[in-house]
Amino acid sequence: MATASGSVKIAPSGIPGAGRGLFACRAFKPGDVVASVDRPYVAELEVERMEDTCAWCFQRGETDPDARAKAALMGMPAGFIDPKACAGCHRVAYCSKTCQSRAWKREHKYECAVIAPPRPELPHSVRAAIKLLGRLKAADPSGPEHKRMLDLLMEFRPAGTGSRLEAFKDLDKQKFDDYNMLAWAAWSYCGKPGNYGALDTKAGATAFVFNMMCNAFTLASPVDGVKFGIGFDNTICAANHSCDPNVVMTFLQPKVELRALRPIKSGEEIFVKYVDVTNPIGVRQAELKETYFFDCKCSKCSKGTKSAEDRFAQDPEELPARYHAIADTLIKKHDAQLSHFLASPPDDATTAQKRVAAMEAEAFVISGTTLGGGDSVQSDEETIRNALKMCLDSGMWSHARQPVPQLCRQLFQMYIETGSPYRAFRIGLKAYFEILPKVSPQEFYPDRLIDTWGLATVANILCGPAFTEIYGELQASGVDLRVVFIGLLFDVYDQLPRMYGLASPFGKVIENTFKQIVAGMGLSEADLRERIKQTWPSLETAARSIDLLKD
Repeated sequence: MATASGSVKIAPSGIPGAGRGLFACRAFKPGDVVASVDRPYVAELEVERMEDTCAWCFQRGETDPDARAKAALMGMPAGFIDPKACAGCHRVAYCSKTCQSRAWKREHKYECAVIAPPRPELPHSVRAAIKLLGRLKAADPSGPEHKRMLDLLMEFRPAGTGSRLEAFKDLDKQKFDDYNMLAWAAWSYCGKPGNYGALDTKAGATAFVFNMMCNAFTLASPVDGVKFGIGFDNTICAANHSCDPNVVMTFLQPKVELRALRPIKSGEEIFVKYVDVTNPIGVRQAELKETYFFDCKCSKCSKGTKSAEDRFAQDPEELPARYHAIADTLIKKHDAQLSHFLASPPDDATTAQKRVAAMEAEAFVISGTTLGGGDSVQSDEETIRNALKMCLDSGMWSHARQPVPQLCRQLFQMYIETGSPYRAFRIGLKAYFEILPKVSPQEFYPDRLIDTWGLATVANILCGPAFTEIYGELQASGVDLRVVFIGLLFDVYDQLPRMYGLASPFGKVIENTFKQIVAGMGLSEADLRERIKQTWPSLETAARSIDLLKD
């Protein structure tokens, strides 16, 4: 048994075959910080983020002058952060001398000369392994640093805990070969060092790459949704997956926290999600199998297709006749993926069940999900709208059943990028009242806060002089866009302390905006909240009347 911190401990998991798990050492309330690390033990940027993002604290700055000016005007961090390239390697950048100094002492001195030109830009897994080999060589063999690095090699699967990588090869030979190549590249670029004591450095690089690629978590900004890279940490990664998790992970640039989603008892095992748990069971199981190589047997998966995530709005036998021919064509197109969307084997399924499963497979592919070796697609607005129409017009999907929420989110972002804020507002408003409360029942859930903030931003844009006609039309219907913006802002502000905290980069943006709005309105906070209360019924009525199949 190992102690991770005063609030959690690492011990054998209660899941058969799962190895270790993370356990609560005391009781937690919803929104409490269950576990926290100031920075993941390993944190690596994607190649495309290395020029505009600090390699230590993961603060990003806009490099385009117009985008930078716009971000600064909105009070966004990207308008003020200005990372400067390392003078040695010119590969990574830092936002301050403090971050550069911290990075150098801990890790960058081991990679600076290795990753410098003319060597090509290296993927994050190779850079991480190079740093690890350097840190291993420098660490005191009897000290905690050496022990922690060995833990990453020996106690995580698939390379550690007595498992054999040959078994991994049987599951996915292509990934086995790819990860071996990445590990060899890291070892080779380090000069093919010999053993560090009893450690075979080539085997160590291999173990680390495999363990990291199969356990790492995504690091992304809640402010603008930018994906920075990946993290791998002894404590955070000790938490096993459940499709009904009791904590959620947040990235505070560079701090990582696990926050309680519901009451947790002392001694209870901590579970986090590895995949989108709002997806149907077949999609979840396939993603977990293809990425993490295990079959989930959590409380939700034990129910099979009886959970809300697998419930269609009506029986497949009631699929309108106008969709039969379309579905029959899709059965042939998605034959290899059908098993992921059927409650029973394809040979035992009825024609109606196969038709709906094929439609579901098509919609998921368009939403960006690929399963069973399917090809990824870059969907345009028309393709996404057609998929949304197929789901809703067929009567098989409710607004809250995936992939409808994901398709709506894609359209929302697409409308913003193409300069159509009113269309984004309509779809975001529908999601706020009819989708988010069902797929993210906790008011402080990260996705719900981020989507609400996005909708608030759009509402604020529509209050501008370029949209006076839209503003007037909504005003006439009892919806004051200025009050809507303030109400959405207050919603995020009120819930932030239970998830990101007001001291986080996201929290600072919200708090600064909140203070400016309250000060500029000339009304007390209590008066503003009363106006919001009076406006919200009309806003909800307007939201529920929106037809997503019409512009």
